[in-house]
Amino acid sequence: MNNESSIWLFLRKMRTPLIVLNLAHAIPVILLTLVPGIEVEGKTVYMSFFDAMYFVAYTATTIGFGEIPYAFSYPQRIVVFITIYTTVPAWFYALGSLIALLQEKTFINAIKMNNFRRKVRRLRQDFIIICGYNHASKLLIEKLNQDNLYRIVVIDINSEKIEQLDTEIYMPSIPSLIADASTTNTLKASGIQSPRCKYIVTLFDDDQLNLKVSIRARILNENIQILSRSNVHHGSENLTNIGVDHVIDIFDIIARRIDAALRSPYLFNLLSWIQGGNLNVSKSDMLPMGKYIVCSGGRFGKTLQRIFEKNNIECTYLDINKGISEKNFSDKEFFIEAGIQNASCIIAGTNDDAINLSIIATARGINPALFVIVRENEPEERSLFSHLRTDKIFVLDQIAAIDGYNYIDRPMTFNFIEGIEHFENEKLMNTLLNITDKVNKRPALIEMAIDKNTMYALNQFVQHTPVTLGQLLNNPYRNGQNLEIVILGLKRKQGEFILLPDEHTSLHQGDHLLFATTKPSLDRFKTIVNHYYELYYVIHGKEEKRFTLPWKKA
Repeated sequence: MNNESSIWLFLRKMRTPLIVLNLAHAIPVILLTLVPGIEVEGKTVYMSFFDAMYFVAYTATTIGFGEIPYAFSYPQRIVVFITIYTTVPAWFYALGSLIALLQEKTFINAIKMNNFRRKVRRLRQDFIIICGYNHASKLLIEKLNQDNLYRIVVIDINSEKIEQLDTEIYMPSIPSLIADASTTNTLKASGIQSPRCKYIVTLFDDDQLNLKVSIRARILNENIQILSRSNVHHGSENLTNIGVDHVIDIFDIIARRIDAALRSPYLFNLLSWIQGGNLNVSKSDMLPMGKYIVCSGGRFGKTLQRIFEKNNIECTYLDINKGISEKNFSDKEFFIEAGIQNASCIIAGTNDDAINLSIIATARGINPALFVIVRENEPEERSLFSHLRTDKIFVLDQIAAIDGYNYIDRPMTFNFIEGIEHFENEKLMNTLLNITDKVNKRPALIEMAIDKNTMYALNQFVQHTPVTLGQLLNNPYRNGQNLEIVILGLKRKQGEFILLPDEHTSLHQGDHLLFATTKPSLDRFKTIVNHYYELYYVIHGKEEKRFTLPWKKA
């Protein structure tokens, strides 16, 4: 449908009623102008077109003001009699057809589609299309809205989900559409071909649907960044093959974090922090050695199997879904047969939270000392898992949302992760302690670029004066206090990534900084890099007396 589909649909559906209504008005008007009226001063009076139209208008709508401009002759009254019994039913027919059209689903959808297109066209800011509204989408939208760098457009075929989205108070508002996101027309209506559309994110639970959306998105816009969720291994490969820029592979992320925990609690803690946790190393960050029992079949179980084989961990895999049909999985004998008495850890990783809860309760009843890891499919169940003293909970939707957010807003986090994965345990510990000592145990993770939009003064200053990280962060106001900022990485405009740069590292236009900080220090840092005279004092230790900016000199 084009932008005027609702108008053409209205005209097509109302064609016959409108023809009947027009004829019911036109014929009486013509007859009244032709039929002779009464004689006035010996001369027969005929009604004008205006008088005839006026009379038929209020007669057809049953208002009835009377005979104008003179009393009617009997031939005119015969015409009026016919008019009453033709125009009134014609109006009822037309109004009935209109009411039926307004209740027709096709017409309502056309109206909504046109309104949606209009809202998208009016966006004056770069925007992101999110396909599928669920817990992961909601978390992602909340994170993106906090930064206000992009507007959001949402598509989902489920009307209840879109209605739920509309009840949320998002500022700015989010254009949404109830439609199949895998169709070309829907993607075009959502603005995928607009130069302002920078990303499309598909977060459906159905991998085939994510694949369909990604294929059409890539065809419609070769320059757009595509993020797609995948729950199966071959799905990830297919998405990569068609040109998806980032595959949100939740099971792979969880497996990498478990692998990190087996290697070093400090590495696990840093990865968890990047995924929305904190830097407080606890006992639950130290996975026990010994036998593991994995209650999960399918992709999740196979992914974990590769990790445990890599780390030489003894592991027993239980396909719970298959076990349900053969024996009661909650029966103690089922776990005793698997050797749970001698196990160190159990992983409840099925796609059903009720089954996972039952696994934990039964396993803990046999072996209270078990270390418990659980896969949480629905965020609402966290309180129940916590009540069962679960040591580690992996919330799938939260992992998907933060991973997508990091790729969009903090892509350098992936460079940072790739870099620290090669660190020895002592260096990982020092990195974590450096962050917690200089900032805190729950620092904000920020990525900023040295450009005119985010660091206006510094962007101009570095063209004329050498500036290092230490000059900005170490005792900038000469009061003995450093900014609570730890630079985790610096990425040059040409693509070079410097992991944990030192204070002597110079800054240039187009550089990107990834750092941990607190909100007060972030505010002070933004003040320094965006105000020339503030920056001048920080660099030189004295106030600038001149009022001519150096980059504006002749």
